[in-house]
Amino acid sequence: MTPDASAPPAPPATARGQRTRAALVQAAAVVFERDGFLDARIVDIAVEADVSTGTFYTYFDSKEAIFVEVVDELIDELYQQSHVGDMAGPDPVARIAAANRLYIESFARHAALYAVVVQVASFNSDFRKRRQASRLAFVDRATRGLRHLQETGQADRTLDADLTAAMLCGMVENFAEVRHLLGQQFDDDNAVAAMTDIWARAIGLR
Repeated sequence: MTPDASAPPAPPATARGQRTRAALVQAAAVVFERDGFLDARIVDIAVEADVSTGTFYTYFDSKEAIFVEVVDELIDELYQQSHVGDMAGPDPVARIAAANRLYIESFARHAALYAVVVQVASFNSDFRKRRQASRLAFVDRATRGLRHLQETGQADRTLDADLTAAMLCGMVENFAEVRHLLGQQFDDDNAVAAMTDIWARAIGLR
């Protein structure tokens, strides 16, 4: 049985139920990170959350269902933690550098759990589509940023913004996976500086 990427169930109506459900999701993240998806067991998730197995089934009908919740939280956290906002000021190169650094740092914190996401996406087509949809959120953010720079005359207006953003996001994502999932040794500061330089040159920033 593999994860079902269907719509999540309605949240619990009571505050206590919401706390219990959140505790189960947090416990599941620990268990999936430790044991992987295939070897993770519902009983272990319940023990980690300090609840009964019956309580687990009050909120989730399967290991697959809670895995979807865990991954949704992970993806949202990666997206939010790599959002630059006003922290880097208006300079586009500084903003690109900040976004790259935030993404790499956030990925490093969640690398073990992200590895499980990659594992499941490799054999489940529905979940692979879910992962792709989440990736497109990052690309869309980069596309909007590039279009703004093109409109203000700071970036090369001849570039296809959608394709360029997809390529550059792929560079950052692939580096994060090579660095923190495959264990290839790089200095993160040097890597962020290099990918920022590549990104800036690619879009024609001066």
